[in-house]
Parts: sequence; structure tokens; C-alpha cells
Amino acid sequence: MQNRTSKANVRRRLLQGAALAMLLTQSAITAAGQTAPAATPTNDPAAPAKEAPAAEPIVKLDEYRVTAGFASSLTVAATAKAEAPTITEVVIAEDIGKLPDISIADSLARLPGLATQRLNGRSEVINIRGLPGDFSTALFNGREQVSSGSNRSVEFDQYPAELLSGAVVYKTADASLIGQGLSGTVDMRTVRPLSQGKRTIAFNALYERTQFEPLVAGTERDGKRASISYIDQFMDGKLGVAVGFAHADDPGQGKQWNAWGYPNVDASVATGAPYVLGGAKPFVRSSQMKRNGFMGVVEFKPNSFFHTTFDLFRSKFKEDQSLKGIEIPLQWSSATLQPGFTVDRGVITKATYGNVFGVARNDGVFRNNDIWALGWNLKFGDGTGWTTVADLSYSRIYRKDIVLETYSGYGANQAGTADRLTYQLQGSTGAIFTPTLDYTNATLMKLSSPQGWGGDVVSGGQVGYLKYIPTTDSLAAAKISTKHDLNFIFSSFEVGAHVNRRTKSEIEDGYYLALPNGAATAPLPTLTGITDLSFIGIKGLASYDPIQALSSGTYRAIKNPNADVISAAWNVKEEISLAFLQLNINRKLGSLPLTGNLGGQVVNTDQSSTGLSAIPINGATRTVPTTGGKKYTNFLPSLNLTLKVTPKTQVRMSLARQLARQRMADMAAGMNVGYNAALANSTDPYNSAFSASGGNPELRPWESNSFDLSLEHYFHDNKGYVALAGFYKDLRTYTYSQKTIADFSGYPTTGGTPATFLGAVNRPANGQGGSIKGLETSVQLPSELLLPAVRGFGVVLGGAYTESAIAPYGPGSQNTPIPGFSRKVGTATLYYERNGFSARVSTRYRSKFRANIYTFGPRGDNFQTVMAQKLIDAQVSYAFQKGSLKGLTFVIQAYNLNNEPEVTYQNEDSRLVTNYQKYGAWYSAGVSYKF
Repeated sequence: MQNRTSKANVRRRLLQGAALAMLLTQSAITAAGQTAPAATPTNDPAAPAKEAPAAEPIVKLDEYRVTAGFASSLTVAATAKAEAPTITEVVIAEDIGKLPDISIADSLARLPGLATQRLNGRSEVINIRGLPGDFSTALFNGREQVSSGSNRSVEFDQYPAELLSGAVVYKTADASLIGQGLSGTVDMRTVRPLSQGKRTIAFNALYERTQFEPLVAGTERDGKRASISYIDQFMDGKLGVAVGFAHADDPGQGKQWNAWGYPNVDASVATGAPYVLGGAKPFVRSSQMKRNGFMGVVEFKPNSFFHTTFDLFRSKFKEDQSLKGIEIPLQWSSATLQPGFTVDRGVITKATYGNVFGVARNDGVFRNNDIWALGWNLKFGDGTGWTTVADLSYSRIYRKDIVLETYSGYGANQAGTADRLTYQLQGSTGAIFTPTLDYTNATLMKLSSPQGWGGDVVSGGQVGYLKYIPTTDSLAAAKISTKHDLNFIFSSFEVGAHVNRRTKSEIEDGYYLALPNGAATAPLPTLTGITDLSFIGIKGLASYDPIQALSSGTYRAIKNPNADVISAAWNVKEEISLAFLQLNINRKLGSLPLTGNLGGQVVNTDQSSTGLSAIPINGATRTVPTTGGKKYTNFLPSLNLTLKVTPKTQVRMSLARQLARQRMADMAAGMNVGYNAALANSTDPYNSAFSASGGNPELRPWESNSFDLSLEHYFHDNKGYVALAGFYKDLRTYTYSQKTIADFSGYPTTGGTPATFLGAVNRPANGQGGSIKGLETSVQLPSELLLPAVRGFGVVLGGAYTESAIAPYGPGSQNTPIPGFSRKVGTATLYYERNGFSARVSTRYRSKFRANIYTFGPRGDNFQTVMAQKLIDAQVSYAFQKGSLKGLTFVIQAYNLNNEPEVTYQNEDSRLVTNYQKYGAWYSAGVSYKF
């Protein structure tokens, strides 16, 4: 470890020395009057330029101005896309505080080649080009952000759309783009006050309502959302200030049906061993999401040679979920399948089970997130053509999840009054149940452990479970770069260095709940009502408040001693040192303008992890501190070229090696270790006394050699465009769960010394890669381009078709589906905007994909196939154009108008539904005012 640390320090000093030497060299050259060209307006570091300085956002949205309205925002976004040095997609707010969505995720999901995965009805994770969120990177004002989940994928519902001026999605990379992802890079932007030119105050207020009435007693159907923004300039336009606050108090309702799975019935019971329902866990959910976001920007530009900006963002996110349902153990339990079941094409679609002990659930799930992002940027020059940029940033999140389960039923430990229950599969919506017991009867229902779960810890079984999962993630970064014009093959060069340090940790603290004095049953707490479960065929459930029951002393908590919980704690650290060089191109190929860049990044990584490995020995769990890590260097070359074949038509080409870092939970050092004394004499490491599962702190990043080609044509004044793009990604490596050999020397044993301390660990490891290729098309077309007399109408279309071939064990092995991969993705928006009136309807489609599905609580790895889905949103508004009401806008919004469910299934059989969630539509109405 000492050697690793000393080498890291040497490398860090070398990079710092190189940056200092670069600055000293620049100063010396300028002082000597050697190669620096004379000062001209084109060398003014504050002047807008086609080539944006390094260490700042490559596409500078503050250079573009939206006059007002949706059509204007589309035109400005098209202009930014046309002038970007790489292949990008851009979304820009219609006005100050008017990026009209619940979060930035909904706005991003309408861009070509992008799709979203929902959580509790909200758009959350963004998939780019058929790849999961782990393959992309999220930036905030050009700086990499931490994530609130257990991995790197940013949860975009944490970012209020009202506080953002727009976002840029970089689908290709260049050397000056820091924090780039393999599938793409999403850069969220806040306003720059000096670019506004005048004082502006804007606010929005909306009333919200869910389609479903409250599904849990005591919860809300109505919500509210409000925001205010203030932008001003002082000192004759040299000092700018922008502040904004956004508040959301959003209700949510959901009906969710979850299957344990579908095992095969023994062939002696039914011919062909058909699939049967192993068990089910249906719920209704009522939730309340509260989010307070704050944005502040201070910008100072006293002259054309000095420009500095400080920005701050904070989002406090809180979600409370109340869940009521009945867990129904069937084939995977002591329940008995009765004769007379129905078999249809290898699936038992209707069956009756006896000896069923249903577990009534009154649960609560609570999440608190606190996100901070701070940044300081300094840009300076001396009029000689040199421009230097320094940037410091810090991003941090603290998340705490609390998951509370409480159980009740008609008996304890599979004894008491058993149910006789019939299920019937209903196509893609799950199953309908017909019980014989009445689960609304609060007199006969008792707090208990109907199945006896947790009987190894709690005598008679647990009556609930409580767990706390705190997560912290922090990232500090520093960048410095300089740029200078050249007068030969290349128009300018940029050189820079970047260092960051990221630390992320997660702990799981679990407790079994038992009744006081060793009691097996207890009366239900005071009821809050009867929860309607008719969507699964059950009349209802006697419901109570689990939080009130816990706080009143109804339960006693017993610490979970099991090895899988203890080993779940982890800490991962990364130290990344990066240097880049980029040569910019602004020449002609014959008579045609050719722009672009050639460059590369050298990225050195020092990653490490600490944790606990836990092993049960003689009835007690023993722990062993575990560490691991790896150091490596990646070279990421890139070439981007844009050829203007006509003034409005251009061809783009990109060649690049792109990188995405591994999921941080997969890099954990801790292991859940087992010891089998019966194998103590075995010398085969794959079949020895030791075995384990866990993470792999030696994982290297995913890498791709990527090729992109795009043809873009822009219409008059960029009021519309058509684009066709193709891409090919050669994944050099992919990650799979594999068995690797580890040394367990020093671990406790029982029954004598084993023949070998080597054993197999099932953990993620780098393996064979594969390819991803696809086509994307987009059209933005206002009606006046086709029919000058018909004004105000327009259409925005986007579509993508992608194919994937990932063979984990080499050529000829079976392909592995990538999480988040949809073969087809499409978006369409039809709008009308005229004389202050605006109306639009949007639809988003994605074909089936594999996703990590979790219904509540912190996410684990639970990959399932999600059925194809289409979502429809709409908005109508009217803005007063003149008079005393000028600046006032009335707006009505609707999301998920078609009440599209989220459906997953297994074994490529849509009848074998594993998860069915229906959220209902969501409506809002309100006003905005700007002056």
C-alpha cells in the first residue's frame, strides 16, 4: 500500500509540475514577444468564438438567446447543434424558469436516440443509444456529478427543470471533454446572468393532481409545484447574479403486481413440467415526493481579459411511500397444488392451492437525498492570443434509505387458519386471486410471522424487518488548460490537465422485528382503514400505520447477524489524473469549409476499495477486513471532422476511443464467504472448502472503439433540420459474473486445517466484448417551410434502431442482452404556436428492454425484460402578448395520458409476468409570470 501511495504522489506532482511549466512557458513566450500574434478582436478571450476554450462547456448555451416560446427554443437548439464541434443533441428552455417538465429527465427523453426508465411513474434513468445509464456520464455546468444510487448512473429526477437553462447530450467525444461517457455525456446547464443583458424576475406556480384517487388511507391526491428566478446585472454589466428556487410536492399512486417467479411443476404432477406461479407480492402504493432545489450564480467580467464564475446548486429530495398488500407464497412454500389446474402451452394459467398462509404487508419506504454541486471557473488572457482556464469543483450527495416491513396474517409459523386460494393469469397484467379468507377482518388477523421467515434468528419467525442504508458520494476536481492560435495546418491547440478524487460508500444496517416477551402473535394496531385490493381480486386488507406501530413499542429490534448483510458495506475510492492535447481544425478542403479537432487523453487511474468479508463459523459470523485495488492507464484518442458541403448541409465524422467506469457497487472489496468443512481435503480451488461472492476492486473500465457518421441539413434560419446518423461501437471488453480464484489465508476455519486456502469467488470480471451499431434520424419541421401560408404548426420526430452482439465467452458463445438496450426508440411531437397560444402533444416509444427493476427500497440487481411501452404527454398554454397582463402565461400539462403500465416478464413469454405497475395519468395547471 505504501508503494501505491508514493507512486500516486509522484504522478500527482508530475502533473502539477507539467501544468505549472505550461503556464510559465506561456508567460515567457509572451514576455519575449516571440511567437505570440498581435492582439486582434479574434484573440479576445471574452469574444464568442467558434472554438470554445478548454475546461469550459464545449457547447456554450449562454451564447444563444431564446426570444420566447417553444418554436423559438427549437430554433436555438438547432443552431447550437449545428455549430457544435461534435455530434450532439440539445434542449433549451423556452424562457427563464420554463423548461416545462417535472425534471430534466422528461426533457431529455424526447431527444433522438434517448429513452428513459421510470421509477414510481417518474422518468429517472436516461439510456443513450441503447446502453444503460452506467455507460453514460452526467455533468453539471461541464463538471462530473455524483449519483444518489448505489452506482454511477445519475438519477435525473433529482434536478428540477425550472432551474436549468437547458442541456447538451454529447454523443461523440473530443479530447477537451472531461468526464465523457461511453454511450454519451449529458451536460445540464444553469443560466449565465451576464448573457441575459437585463434584470429578469420569473415565477411559476402549478396545482397537480393524480388520475388515481389515494390508494392508501391518509395520503394525498393533490400536489403543488412552484419556482422563482431572479437575474440581474450590476457595475455597468460587469457583475451578474442569478438565483433560483424550485419547490415540488408531488403525490404518486401505483398498483403493482409482482411475481416471485415461475418454477416448473414436477413432470409426475403435470405432463411436460409446465411453469407455475411460485408466489406473488402485489401492492398498492401511495407516495409523496418533496423536492427543494436552489441555484445560484455569480459572474464577474470587468474586462475582456478576465472572466470568472461561481455557481452553486443544491437539491433536497424526500420521498415517503406507503405500501399495502398481501404476499402470497404458492409453489415455493408449504402450499399444495390441488388437482384440476389448467395448462395452456406449457404454463399453468389457473390453479388452486391449499394450505396457503398469506403474509399481509403494511410497509413504509423513505428516502432522503441531499445533493450539493459547487464550481468556480476563471478564464483569463493578456491579449496576445493565449487563453487560460482554471476550474475547481466539488459535488457531494448524502442519501439515506429506510425500509420498514411489517407482517400479519391468520397464523404463525405455517400454523393456524390456512387459506384455500385460486389464481388465474390475466395475460400481461399478472394474476387475479380468489381467496376463502377475509383479510379485512381485523379481529381474526394478527401481527405474526405466517411463514415463519427468519426463524433462525427470531423464535417462531420475524414479524417484520427494518433496514437503514446510508450512502455518501463525494467528488472533488481541478482542471487547468490553455489555448493558443496556430498559423499552419491546425488553427489552434489546447492542452490541459485534470485531477479528481471520488469516494463513495454504502452501509446496510438491518434488524429483524419481533414481538415483546417472545409472543408469537399480537392484535393489529389501530386501523387506518381498509385498503382496496380489488385490482388483484381480493376485497381488501385491514391496514394500519407501521411507523406509528414501530415508534409505540409494538416491536423489538434484533440486529441482523448474517454474513450477507455485514459484507454488503463497502467503500470505493478513485484518484484520476488526466492530461489532454487537442489540435483544432478550421481549414478548407478544396472550396469546402472543414472544421474539427484531433487529440487524445491520457488517463491514469488509482482505484481502491475497503470492506468486510464475513464468514459464518460455528454458529457465529466472523469478519475479516478486506482491501483491494488496481492502477492502470488508458489512452483515448479522438478525431472529429465537419465538412460543410453547402452553407446549410454538413457531414460529420468521429473516430474515438470512449470509456465508461464500472459500477461502484461491483468494485466493492468485501465478500460473503462460506466454509464447508466436508470439502477440507479437496485441493481443487473450484471445489474447495472456501467459496464466496462479492465485488471486484480490480475491475477495469468498459472501453469502446467508436465510429460515428452524421449527415445534417438545416433549413432557413435554422428553423428546422433533418439529420441521419449511424454509429458503430466495438466494445473491447464487457463485464460478467464469473468465478475467479482468491486466497483465503488468514480466514477462520473449523474442523482442522484445509488442504488449500484457495477458493472460488463468484464476482464481476472483465470479459469478452462485442459490438453495438445503429441508425438515428431526426426531423424538425415548422409548417411555414412547406406551406408559407400555414403558420404556427410544426413537428419534431426522432427515431433510432440499434443492434447489439455481446458474446461473453468468445466467438460463437451466446449473446448477452445489455441492460437498457431497446432495439427501437422513437419520439414525436406535434405542436401549434401562434399569437401567444401554444399546444403540443408528445409521444415516446421504446421497444422491449432489459432493466434493473425494483419496486421500492434501495436497488439491487434484479434484471428483467420490460415490455415495449409508449407514453403520451401534452401541454396547452396561453401567454398574454401586450397590455397590463404581458408576461403572464396560463398552462395546463398532462403526463402519461394513456396510463401506460410498466410490465416485465421472464423466459421471453409475456404471460409469465414478473412485475406489473400502473401509475395513472398526472395533471397540472397553473401560471407563470415574467417581468
